[in-house]
Amino acid sequence: MAPPTLWPMSLQFYHVLHVASVLGLFLGLGGVLASADGGKPAKLFTMVHGLALLLMLVAGVGFMHKGGLAWSGGWVWSKIACWVVIGAVPTLIRRGVLPRFLALLVVLALGATAAWLAYTKPF
Repeated sequence: MAPPTLWPMSLQFYHVLHVASVLGLFLGLGGVLASADGGKPAKLFTMVHGLALLLMLVAGVGFMHKGGLAWSGGWVWSKIACWVVIGAVPTLIRRGVLPRFLALLVVLALGATAAWLAYTKPF
């Protein structure tokens, strides 16, 4: 059996891309949360957040496809719901709907929930 490689379009490639995108997502969210004035740093971090969201979706779908995972599980749709809410957080902060500290707690809880769903696939 050959060792796993990080060749594009392999299962390992999608897994690494997905994890790297998660890191970028939380980097962007941290920058948005830390930018109180909403100036240029906030815009840069919002762009990082959006790009990471897109890459995370592409890598997640590729990982599901290459890994032969079924889309019928409720855990997949629950992870997508977490992804949508985390994606909306910068807008909710900017519009004053969600205070920064509450946004921090929500994002941490949703990130932990998404990781738990991925590892346990409870339903």
